[in-house]
Amino acid sequence: MSKDTRRTCLYMGIGVLIYEIILSLAAIPFARLMKYSVSSMELGILVGTVLVLAMVVDMGISTEDSLYGGTPSYAQRKIMIHSLLRKAVLFVVVAIFWNSRYINALAIVISVFGLKSGAYMYPLFKKIFEKRRKEET
Repeated sequence: MSKDTRRTCLYMGIGVLIYEIILSLAAIPFARLMKYSVSSMELGILVGTVLVLAMVVDMGISTEDSLYGGTPSYAQRKIMIHSLLRKAVLFVVVAIFWNSRYINALAIVISVFGLKSGAYMYPLFKKIFEKRRKEET
């Protein structure tokens, strides 16, 4: 993975982690309201966070591979296959924890929405860190 792609994944990962921290804090009162255990909600959020960070890295790798891979049809196929694989992995993980008392499947799904927040916060973190890097040089 190139330096720019790693940096992009890092900025998106920071956005994801901020979302997940806020979600973890919000899950404490909502777990009691929805009659779920707080620990199962928090573990579900943790599983979702790991899943989302793996998705961010996979998106970076598959995008870069498709850019340097050759033809546009190859790039389109590669992106489509990786997108379907990410969704399949999410489906399998939710199915595994569907009836678990220890890890809440709903929390996993809500946690995966952190991918969107990471993408939305990317420009902000890029602006902050690029400005800081220019000041240091």
